[in-house]
Amino acid sequence: MAECEKDEQKAKNAVCFIKATQELIDTEGLDKLSIRKIAEKAGFHNSTIYLYFKDLQHLILLASLKHFAEYNHTLAEYSRQQRSPEESFFAIWEAFGKTVLQNPPIFYNFFFGKYSQNLTPIIRQYYELFPEEKEEYSKEIESMYYGNSIQERCLQILAPLADHPTVRVTSDNMELVNSIIVSCLKDLLQQKCENPALDSQQLNANFLSMLSYIIGYQGEIPSFFHAN
Repeated sequence: MAECEKDEQKAKNAVCFIKATQELIDTEGLDKLSIRKIAEKAGFHNSTIYLYFKDLQHLILLASLKHFAEYNHTLAEYSRQQRSPEESFFAIWEAFGKTVLQNPPIFYNFFFGKYSQNLTPIIRQYYELFPEEKEEYSKEIESMYYGNSIQERCLQILAPLADHPTVRVTSDNMELVNSIIVSCLKDLLQQKCENPALDSQQLNANFLSMLSYIIGYQGEIPSFFHAN
């Protein structure tokens, strides 16, 4: 019983730190965060953070997952729908682009920062602490969402198109195509980080056009958000 209560208190303290970090990101921005500010807002001593998190970056990534909420809800909706491989590819990417361009510094740090090759345990940890935010996905979308890196996530989206007659993606070139897509995504986020005034909707449309060219898709790009 005592051990259970201890674990519950530890989880509550971790949640307190994450919420304090989320509030500071919203009010002051990612670049002004510090352990001192977070601990002060959470009502703990600086050193207490290290009882719950590896370092500041670990805490920031957990706090960043709040910004996935709209994307998560869209993915849950897509999980209940039947789409062709091409439609699923563009639908997921359109939803993703719409989300990441709202807060490009947060998502650039998440997918290309210190722990960007070890995302799965961080994502799982967050939803253990905030189970009310967890959505239910199809097996395929869940596998993508909990991918350990952006490279792995992108490959999960791309894989159903391999050797499909409407594209030039094959089992042999899929890894190369995936690397090109990840590089384009990184450049997209860098552009928006450096120039926040850029039109996000236009950037996302441009990105979808790039994706269409990269995979060799000859049809019209579906636009699910604009159609709704």
